[in-house]
Amino acid sequence: MKVSFTGTGCSGKSTLLKLCQEKYGDKFEYVTEVTRPIARKGLTINEGGDNDTQRAIIDAHIHNNRLDDVIMDRCIIDGLVYTNWLYKEGKVDHHTHDYAYRAYIELIKDLDIVFHTEPVAMVDDGERSTNFRFQTEIYNLFRHQLERLKYDRINFTGKIVNLEGSVDKRFNDIIMTLQTYECNAR
Repeated sequence: MKVSFTGTGCSGKSTLLKLCQEKYGDKFEYVTEVTRPIARKGLTINEGGDNDTQRAIIDAHIHNNRLDDVIMDRCIIDGLVYTNWLYKEGKVDHHTHDYAYRAYIELIKDLDIVFHTEPVAMVDDGERSTNFRFQTEIYNLFRHQLERLKYDRINFTGKIVNLEGSVDKRFNDIIMTLQTYECNAR
């Protein structure tokens, strides 16, 4: 089973992933970070991203997609959304944009469950962008992409679950979704 969180920065993905690790232990592999290791290599993330950043992020998604029974902090939807924003802003070229889109078409079909996390109060940790315009535009791109995915069904047969409310409510929704998926898979 391939499960991923997706959503803007400061939407609770890491918190929920940690709770999944505590509850499910070694039942799954866990991808806890995608963009921060890239930033630590000296590449600029968020609204400062460029061709090198986005290609490294897409490559990380391709690598992560090879894992089985995994819960990921981010997935190829994130890679596409951020690449789309950077392309619109003229920060990545059409080759990088096409690379992200081709990877999206190839990888999306393997995701069984995508949990979209609604934003929570933004915290400046020195890595996340706190730029309101950027965060708002990224959020809108996520909503658009997820709606499009529901209707286009481009190779995607998985389930999209929107998570909102308290951490406890979100985590309960995750537990219920995973239980239902496992029951239906038997």
